[in-house]
Amino acid sequence: MMNQDNPFLSILVERNVLSEEDSVKLKKAFNGDPYRILIRLAKGLRGGLINKTDLGKIWGDIIGFPFIDLKKTLFQGEVVHQLPEKLAKEHCVIPVYQFGEAITVASPQPGNQKQLLEIETAMQKKVSLVFAFPDEIKTAIDVQYKSSQYLKELTKELEEKFGFDDLLDASDEMSTEKLREITGSQVVVELVRGIMLFALKEAASDIHIEPYLNKVVIRFRVDGILEEKLQLEKALLLPLVSRIKILANLDITERRRPQDGKITMEIEDIRIDFRFSSIPAIYGEKVVLRLLGQLADKSIPDLEDLDFSPPDLIKMKRLISTPNGVVFVTGPTGAGKTTTLFAALKYLNKPGVNILTIEDPVEYQLDGVNQVQVNPLINVNFANALRAFLRQDPDVILVGEVRDVETARIASQAALTGHLVLTSMHTNNALQAVTRLIEIGVEPFLVAPSVIGILSQRLVRRICLECKESYSLSPEEIENLFIWDGKREVTFYRGKGCKECKFTGYHGRMAIYEMFILDEDIKDMVARSASIREIQKQAWKSGFKDLRYNGIKAVLKGMTSIEEVDKVTLSENIRILS
Repeated sequence: MMNQDNPFLSILVERNVLSEEDSVKLKKAFNGDPYRILIRLAKGLRGGLINKTDLGKIWGDIIGFPFIDLKKTLFQGEVVHQLPEKLAKEHCVIPVYQFGEAITVASPQPGNQKQLLEIETAMQKKVSLVFAFPDEIKTAIDVQYKSSQYLKELTKELEEKFGFDDLLDASDEMSTEKLREITGSQVVVELVRGIMLFALKEAASDIHIEPYLNKVVIRFRVDGILEEKLQLEKALLLPLVSRIKILANLDITERRRPQDGKITMEIEDIRIDFRFSSIPAIYGEKVVLRLLGQLADKSIPDLEDLDFSPPDLIKMKRLISTPNGVVFVTGPTGAGKTTTLFAALKYLNKPGVNILTIEDPVEYQLDGVNQVQVNPLINVNFANALRAFLRQDPDVILVGEVRDVETARIASQAALTGHLVLTSMHTNNALQAVTRLIEIGVEPFLVAPSVIGILSQRLVRRICLECKESYSLSPEEIENLFIWDGKREVTFYRGKGCKECKFTGYHGRMAIYEMFILDEDIKDMVARSASIREIQKQAWKSGFKDLRYNGIKAVLKGMTSIEEVDKVTLSENIRILS
């Protein structure tokens, strides 16, 4: 397959990815086998001059097969299941999608003609092989074959092994030893893992396990909407929740009090964290697992990718380029605040800039940035870390969240001593962030000079591009949304529903924003503790545009629907849209 001078290593040396010395060492360590060298290099990549995707493309060019990045690929579920899972694992291959008559199948050895023949025989279809890394294929097999049907089959196994009636009768007085025996059984282990993998496959942000009188309902939050995925027998609640508690290192005998914890699941070389929360409801413990990662590479977007309007993008770049001051990103949990903050850090992350972060949890990892994880057990909290940061000669500091007056006060003082501080806060809108700081105890004379800008945001579902259609509103409907001259045609958009969006009409999410930059007039008002209403009037005079204004602009551009904007904004202010 390869000639003697090993073109793979030669290309890497030419691109300065490897030195000649490193190339010679790799040849010697792996007996000149280029495939083994490829896999070793792929596992060891941590930043540097090349990434795994580029490495895969080089290898694909050399062997004459296209490279496919499975972490960024949309699988067609009905195509995946045309190849039995057992055979997929045996050959380390996975079907991805069908185009025309041929099915594209990812393989680490696409030149293997014997393998191609066996796959085509099993699928009874023409197969086109492409190259993918073996660890990514194994991860994809582990996830893509999970479904509600797979989970139902596991519950049948559980019933055959233990009996639902016996489990239900014994729930209250079951001994800890018996409970541990059941929760440690292979089928319960597989059921819990299967639910978590199924959630990853569906790109869920949360898993809800909800007990009712005679059943347990499992729902996933996908694109902000809760969807029921599975109903289980009530008898499965105790072993299911107990198994999850064991993974979170919690007490399985405690069912009367809320509990919190964290679970880390490893799939090949990927780590996915889940935040565990349980509460004692009337029919048993309700559990929510928040997924703190996804299968896809969680790459940090550029500011240009965040759906800012061109004027707002310019304002945002100017704001975070200020050498000192506090910039807040506000909104509810799950509004994408961390993504926006890290897009800003990515923009600022240049040679010669010292950036420090304190986070809970660390969701993104950015090369060149020193990141610290909150750890209450050893008293590493936001305030203490922030104090320590000020002795580390920082240029930019990111504080994951302002939760108390101490952290807010230190952040303000840091800004006044020549540092740029990026942070988040839970408020309903941008204007409230200023008054909120004063309400929790930060002195107005600290808030006014330190806070330079606030960005408030919400996530809305994006209209599916595959089934997007336009429609017209009546004049009355238009006038309920904004002041209209009656002349210009107004067109709205929606998704009809198709296979690509699972017939929801939406695919993915986007953020809508409002940006509040504090000018000198606003700062003077803050310093004298003006009311939120006074600040709001001055903000409008200065050209401030609220969430709803920018949301309707996104609707008119065909990016989202008015129904989505209505969910996250108030319609009390009718504005002229220009």
